[in-house]
Parts: sequence; structure tokens; C-alpha cells
Amino acid sequence: MDTPEAVRLRIQAASEKDQLVGVFVDSSLAHLRQELGEAQAEALRVEVFGSRSVVTFFRYPVADLLKLVDLGARRLLAKGVPSYHEALVGFGRMGVRHFFDSQAGKMLSFLAGDNPHRLLSTSPSGYRAVTTYGERTYEKVGERSARLHFRGDFTGPSWQQGIVQQALITGARVPAPRIRAEVKNASASDFTIHAEW
Repeated sequence: MDTPEAVRLRIQAASEKDQLVGVFVDSSLAHLRQELGEAQAEALRVEVFGSRSVVTFFRYPVADLLKLVDLGARRLLAKGVPSYHEALVGFGRMGVRHFFDSQAGKMLSFLAGDNPHRLLSTSPSGYRAVTTYGERTYEKVGERSARLHFRGDFTGPSWQQGIVQQALITGARVPAPRIRAEVKNASASDFTIHAEW
């Protein structure tokens, strides 16, 4: 599970070269608009990005996304979300919804069909396409289970738990996947996601 302290450590560790595509900034802003309203979402955007506009397929420093998500998670906690972890899971889930609405996401969903293993096995190359940092590997554990290993992933285990959960629901049509994260270091940039369906 993620903590504010772990997110701060990842913000400090990330360089300007550690970037991801804007679709995840867009999805985070959409999540904030949905949960907090337009005015609060815009105020958080301005606080982090200033006058910079967000373009879906431009790349942005992951530290900026983490600052936005951290500020948003704190507001969501004040609004009644049960935990910081759950707040970050929500950002990850919205990220997948936005991604599967894109052309790349539609193609990935088409190629995976209803096969969870096929979907998850393509995720390491998908991550390479949308980020400039981290290593990810897929491991088939059983007919209805898999592991994704993350090393140097700045978005962290809670965000990725939401990503994997929503990807299985949306992309592989698994109604109720069971997802858990196993954190390997203090900043939670190294972790394993265990998925069962």
C-alpha cells in the first residue's frame, strides 16, 4: 500500500527525464473533476502545472503527476475516501478508462480479446510506450493468476493496483479480479502486483 511519505520519496527521486504521456495527467484531472468538482480540480491543476496546458500525447514529468495526485488524494481523504491508498487506486482506475478510450488502448483490448493473460503479458511493452522510467515484467503463475513485477516505477503500487484491476475489468472482461500489492522498498517504487481472477 502507498503512503504520502512514499509518494514524497518518489517525487524527490524522479528527474525531469522521468516522464509519462499526458493521458494520465488528463485522466487524473478527470478523476478530480468527477470527485471534487470543476473548481477544485482546476485549482489543483494550476497549483501544479501553472499556465502550462496538458496535451494527451505530450510527455510530462512524472513528479508533476505525483504532486497533483498527492494533493488530490489529500482532498479526497477530507471528502471521505477511506484511505490514501484507496484514493490513489481511484486515479489508476481512471487512467485505464482513459487509456482504453484511446486508439492505442482500443488496439490493445482488441489484441487481448477476453484473455487476461494475453492482456497482462503485453503490459510491459505498453508501459515502455507511455513512460521513460522503470522496468516491468509479467509472470504467469497459474491459469487464473499472474504477477507483474515493477522496478523503479514512480507511480507506485496503489496507482498500479488500480490500473491492473480496471484493465482486467475493462480489457479482459473479468468481473471481480482480486489484486494486491507487495512493496519491496521504502519509496514503494519496487513492488509486485498479484492478480487472480
